[in-house]
Amino acid sequence: MVNFMKNKSIWMNNVNNNKLEKLGKDIECDVLIIGGGIAGLSVAYQMMNSGKNIVLIEKDKCGMGTTSKNTGKLTWMQDLIYSKLSKNYNGDVAKLYLDSQIDAINIVKNIVDKNKINCHLTKTKSYIFSYNGNDYIDFSDEIEFYKKNNIKYKLLDKLPLDYSCKYSLETDNSYVFNPYEYLVGLKNVVKDKIKIYEDTRCVSVDKDNDSYVTKVMSGYKIRSKYVVVASHYPPFIVPFLTPFKTRVDRFFLSASKCDDSKNIQIISHGKRSISMRYYNDDKDNYFIYGRRSHSITSNLDVRDDYAELSEEYKKHFGKDIEYFYHTHDLMTYDGMPFIGSIDKNLLICTGFNKWGNTNGTIAGSVIADIILRRENKYIGLFNPKRGLSFDKIKNLFLYNIEVGSRYIINKICSSKSYYGDDVKIEYINGKKCGVYIDKKGDRHVVSNICPHMKCNLIFNYIDKTWDCPCHASRFDIDGKVINGPSNYDISVND
Repeated sequence: MVNFMKNKSIWMNNVNNNKLEKLGKDIECDVLIIGGGIAGLSVAYQMMNSGKNIVLIEKDKCGMGTTSKNTGKLTWMQDLIYSKLSKNYNGDVAKLYLDSQIDAINIVKNIVDKNKINCHLTKTKSYIFSYNGNDYIDFSDEIEFYKKNNIKYKLLDKLPLDYSCKYSLETDNSYVFNPYEYLVGLKNVVKDKIKIYEDTRCVSVDKDNDSYVTKVMSGYKIRSKYVVVASHYPPFIVPFLTPFKTRVDRFFLSASKCDDSKNIQIISHGKRSISMRYYNDDKDNYFIYGRRSHSITSNLDVRDDYAELSEEYKKHFGKDIEYFYHTHDLMTYDGMPFIGSIDKNLLICTGFNKWGNTNGTIAGSVIADIILRRENKYIGLFNPKRGLSFDKIKNLFLYNIEVGSRYIINKICSSKSYYGDDVKIEYINGKKCGVYIDKKGDRHVVSNICPHMKCNLIFNYIDKTWDCPCHASRFDIDGKVINGPSNYDISVND
């Protein structure tokens, strides 16, 4: 078990995020935005002067979801994605995706400058590296794309810090920032132009003739012409069938104070997914190190991930970790997000494939232009109903085999071998329950079944939560839902 100082995101330190009111009555609006992360707030920003009556609801406080726990990178250099997109589609599609990421960076820069948002936005060099000599062919394909599109780069045999490397690609014009500070700033900009309700969880979205009726946890309803689902994971299964088109990955991050700071950001190519960058909060320098991205269906005992991360940090940088946290990434089968319409006047923006800061930002522009019927060259690129190829069908099949296997295994054996005497799976009054016994000896009893798609939940010893290993819903020890896609709690009476 790892001893750590703070199991929280470093981005939230010393940031004031005042809570807004909760929805307390039935209302009507033109556009309802569900989700107050980077996608939802970006949609709100792009539409706040449109003359439409816009409402945004957020289950907690805006900005406290997935975005607040990511790496804080704003970069178009996203592993070797352009050679991958060129193979899945063609070079024109890959170039269009590149343009969208550069546009997203410029949108953030303009918003920060215009509204004087202090989010420590800093220009950096960006690096992709490999510690495996066999990756050279992959790098060669990416370099070929760079050459065709006049992208300046350097091919090096080292990194600008002491870390094992066979070769790396270096480019300019990427940025880093504090994503939580940015979202709080964005919230403060739009809250006077649109209505934001926090602590307001969506539980259902139903079509009613030419409008939608969205019900929230308190029972109140919102009638709207348009609904934009900008939550990390859409809160419904149909019509888009998100669980069958995506995979959820978990990524672990750590941070500790350091002596210096460099304007660089680094990622590795391959499954280990090493991420490195520096951060200065105006008082201290921090080095942020992430690694071991993997599907939530594997490595179920997260203590192993934290232990490995701690050992790696100590080995490479000679320090103990001060901050531990992790995030979830919704991965699509073709490497591009789903942004656009899935039904008449029902739109989604999700599946950002680890690059939510840029894809969530460009989603704001795309969704706003769809609703306002303006031209946008990325509408077709990100269309959630885009066609399937053989490779994409193969990826869909593999995704579903992976999740389906976890579902079956969990049903067969819901009690894990790593559980101690403080965690039990019991049948109480004929219902399968999860029991956590705290240090005082008090029993915390919940249903062990996720309301979303009935997967058995597993206990997370680091965060003291019950987690779904299929689609990443999370619940506290007393059953209150923390993260969706589940809309409902799992509380029971012992």
